[in-house]
Amino acid sequence: MDLMDSDSVSAVVGAVCTLLGVVLGALGTLGAARVQLRGAIAQADAVLAQADTTYRAALDQAHAAQRAVHEQWRREIRRDAYAAFVAALDRLEELVSRPELLEDDSGGEPDSLTLATRAVRATHAVVELEGPESLALLAHTARERGLTACDHARRLAPRAGALRVLGVATDGGPAGGAEESSPAALARAAHRALTRLREAAFHLDAGRVDQAAFDAARQRAADSLDACGLLTPGQRRALLGDPSWEGALRAGSEHADALTRLTAARTDFVATARALLDTAGAAPDAPAPPRHPRRP
Repeated sequence: MDLMDSDSVSAVVGAVCTLLGVVLGALGTLGAARVQLRGAIAQADAVLAQADTTYRAALDQAHAAQRAVHEQWRREIRRDAYAAFVAALDRLEELVSRPELLEDDSGGEPDSLTLATRAVRATHAVVELEGPESLALLAHTARERGLTACDHARRLAPRAGALRVLGVATDGGPAGGAEESSPAALARAAHRALTRLREAAFHLDAGRVDQAAFDAARQRAADSLDACGLLTPGQRRALLGDPSWEGALRAGSEHADALTRLTAARTDFVATARALLDTAGAAPDAPAPPRHPRRP
């Protein structure tokens, strides 16, 4: 009986040990599986992180390329706008610098100076739209100075044109008096009459002659201008309306100052525009401006 009990106990202990071995083996296998699972998850996270990094880098590169294309497009649009404005200013300056060559704007069709001022206004409007504001302000200054020079040239044009016409006619014939009725002789006679009228105006201001003597000189000048038949009514009025030339000299000084100011404004605009375009070309990856910025 004791021997049987001892064998039973041994069998039970062996079975329990076997079961414990199986359990421990299973636990070990489960632990190893969990370690492998964690490794797999970590590896998957790393792959996802690398993929995200690669995607973001590609997205940033695409955005940078898009910004570069946008900046280049904006630079070309602005360059064309600035160049058109400068060309319009140059055309206006070319015309107003020679008031004696300006056309009479009394007709129905716009003259060359009117067309030039329209071009300046139109191209200036584009510069205002394209910006930036700092350059638009310089363009506004240049436009206003150009229009001011235009006004001065308009005021000078009749007198300057009349003197040019008389000068050309005077140079077109002999200096002798053989052909007193020739255009050149009549132009010289008009010149002499205008010189005497100017002297009479000076003497009248100084109290050396009376009003009757001045009126007689003025009438002789008017008759000489009518006889040569070369001038328009506006040119005739300009010559007879300022016999002392004081108004003409003052207008000429103001015109010269207006041209100087126009040239300075053009120089400032061109220098600033060039610096802006050079900066835009050197940094194409700079942040793009708003698609619809507010305009001043």
